[in-house]
Amino acid sequence: MSSPSDPARLVWRLTLEVPGLEHVSAVETALEPFVESLTSFEVIEDGLWWRVTGYARGPRPDMAEIGTRISLTAAAEGIALETPVLDQIEDRDWASDVLKSFVPIHAGRFVVHGSHLDAAEVVRPGAIGIVVDAGQAFGSGEHGTTRGCLTMVDHLARRGKPVGRVLDMGCGTGVLAIAAAQRFNPRRLRRRVLAVDNDPRSVAVTAENIHINHVRDRVIPLISEGFRRPEVMAHGPYDLILANILARPLARMAPVVVRHLAPGGRLVLSGLTPRQDSWVLNAYRRRGLVLDKRLVLDGWTTLMMRRAPRRQD
Repeated sequence: MSSPSDPARLVWRLTLEVPGLEHVSAVETALEPFVESLTSFEVIEDGLWWRVTGYARGPRPDMAEIGTRISLTAAAEGIALETPVLDQIEDRDWASDVLKSFVPIHAGRFVVHGSHLDAAEVVRPGAIGIVVDAGQAFGSGEHGTTRGCLTMVDHLARRGKPVGRVLDMGCGTGVLAIAAAQRFNPRRLRRRVLAVDNDPRSVAVTAENIHINHVRDRVIPLISEGFRRPEVMAHGPYDLILANILARPLARMAPVVVRHLAPGGRLVLSGLTPRQDSWVLNAYRRRGLVLDKRLVLDGWTTLMMRRAPRRQD
C-alpha cells in the first residue's frame, strides 16, 4: 500500500501570472508538457493580468526545464515572466474539480459543456450540445476566441449560406469542426469537415471528441503543418475556413489561406486582440477579401471575411 510520501501520490501546482490575455495561450503551451491540466483566470479587474495554473501528479516537476521554457516564451512574446511558483497540494481529485469549474458555454445555438454534466439538463430544446472537457487542449469553448468562432458559425448557418467544404485549421479540441458538422446539413457538405493541427495531442483529443459527439462520419482529424499535407490541399477549395490561432501566424498565412478559399467562401479568424485586428484584416484585404462581420468577446476579436464570387462571363 502506498504512503502519503509515495511520489506517485504527490500533487504539484504551478502558478504563473501573465501580463495580458493575449499571452495566455503561449504560456499554456509552454507549460503543457509538464502538467496534466491547466486553468487560466483573470486576477485584476482591468484584465491586465491573468493567473495560469497547472496541476501535475507524481515526481517533482523539473523546474530548471520549466524555467527555460518560460524564458523562451517570454522572449518570443516580448514580455517579462517570472519562474512559475511550485507548491505541493493536498492529494485529492483535482481533475474533477477542474471539470466542475467548467460551466456550460452558450454561443448562438451551441451549448458547450463537460462530460460531467447531463446534456438533458443543460441543453435547452432547439440548442445544439457539444461535449468537450476543459483542460484537454486549447479551445474547449470557455475562451472568447472559441466562443466568437462558434457564434460566427451559427450566424453563417442562420443566413442559409451554402457551405460545402469546411476546414478547421489549428483545431485544438476539435470543437469548431464538430460545430460545423452539426450545424450545416450533412447533405449539403460535399466532403467531410477537415480538422487539422500540427500538435499530435490536439489531433488525438479531436478524434476522441469526434467520437463522443457522434460525428465520426462527418469530420476527419489530421496532423499537418498548415496546408503542407497533400490531403489538406486536395480537400479544397474550401467554402469555409475556421482559423482560431494567433495574430502573427494568421497574417503570415494569408497568401496560402486565400489561395485555398473558394470563390464566395467565408473565412473566420480569431486569436486577435482589438489592437491586432486591423493588422490581420489588412493582410487579407490586400488579397481581395472583404469584411463581413466583426465580433469582440472578452477582449478578443473574431473576424468573418468573404472572398468575392467568381465573375460570370
